[in-house]
Amino acid sequence: MEDSKKNYPSTKYPRILSAVRQRALGEFLRKHRESATQQTDDRQVGERRRRTSGLRREEVAQLAGISSTWYARLEQGQEVRPSGGALGRIAEVLRLAPAERAYLFQVAQRADPSEPANLADEPVSKAIESCVLSISYPACVLDRYWTPLFWNAEWAELFPLWLKGPEKNLLRFMFLDLGVRALVADWEPRARRLLAQFRVDFGKYIDDPKMLDLVSRLSEESDLFQRIWAEQQVLFLDEKEKSYYHPEWGLRKFFQTTFLALADPALKLVVLQPWD
Repeated sequence: MEDSKKNYPSTKYPRILSAVRQRALGEFLRKHRESATQQTDDRQVGERRRRTSGLRREEVAQLAGISSTWYARLEQGQEVRPSGGALGRIAEVLRLAPAERAYLFQVAQRADPSEPANLADEPVSKAIESCVLSISYPACVLDRYWTPLFWNAEWAELFPLWLKGPEKNLLRFMFLDLGVRALVADWEPRARRLLAQFRVDFGKYIDDPKMLDLVSRLSEESDLFQRIWAEQQVLFLDEKEKSYYHPEWGLRKFFQTTFLALADPALKLVVLQPWD
């Protein structure tokens, strides 16, 4: 450990990590470019007699609508900061599979501007929904924007005011729905913690226009949201007791557990176990 400190001074370590990430990104792109199949006719990339398989750097750049010099620097592991849109076009040109596309954006530390690919895969989507429906406790799956995608009957019975109301997004429900304060015990402290936890996902997908729009609109519509958001508080998801006042059942207490989906880490499975 001492040798590591000598070889990698603290002032230079972040730059070293950046170099490792850039090199991994470049090697990944080069390998997939070399194994990519031609998907257009030669009129789009310039006629030539192919002697090797795969695509040339110039072809990838042209098809992706970016500079060939810029793409070459990216593949060479130089310090280039590609946007999510540029990475998405490159992924399409290279015909990356969903897992390969996800890896590309993870290494580049960028948010994929398209909707999660795995969720659009019907078998995966059905499997996640089936899993939620099989749970006997209240359970729900939230997307990266904290909007519920799937929930079971127990969840629907616990939160009829939420799921039947106009604000399906959890943040919009917490800060804009008039009935939420009667439902959530210790509403303001819970709202603060919720927003601090959401900021973790906001940081992951900060390049996502839909994520930015969600925060922008909430800041305009809720003065409290705007004030709390400006505090810059960040918390990981907590596993603790949550209390709700159900309109028919009265006070109900639960222990919340949150799981991230391996198929798509942007999805969160929330399970509420009754707590006596």
